[in-house]
Amino acid sequence: MAKSKPRPFAGIPNRVIEHPDFHALSANSVRLLLWFAYQYKGNNNGKLCAVHSQLHDKGFRSKSTLSAALKELLTKGFIELSKGSGLCKNGRTPNYYALTYESVDDIRGFDMDIKPTNKALRTFIDDVDKRRSA
Repeated sequence: MAKSKPRPFAGIPNRVIEHPDFHALSANSVRLLLWFAYQYKGNNNGKLCAVHSQLHDKGFRSKSTLSAALKELLTKGFIELSKGSGLCKNGRTPNYYALTYESVDDIRGFDMDIKPTNKALRTFIDDVDKRRSA
């Protein structure tokens, strides 16, 4: 019997969900984290975005709700800004983010403000994260 192709899924590791920082997140931040996990395809961490026009139909009716969820995920270390917005001939470009529980990917043709990594930016194992930041 031939194996079927694996289907994409939005994954958040158990260690992240079990961490006290996850339990302290607001419902909107959890929903946004799930949206970032949905966008992550295994080779694009660092090129994830959260644009209000994309997310309006997904429950983020106001820009301020989306902004508050982004701020909380950044502050609590679930995502990292990988490329800030800028101006181009078509207007403003979006901010891009990386999930901290995955390594940052080297994405051909996409310059980021952070460097690609071989390891996750955050392990969600407190002892390991404390040693890393020391």
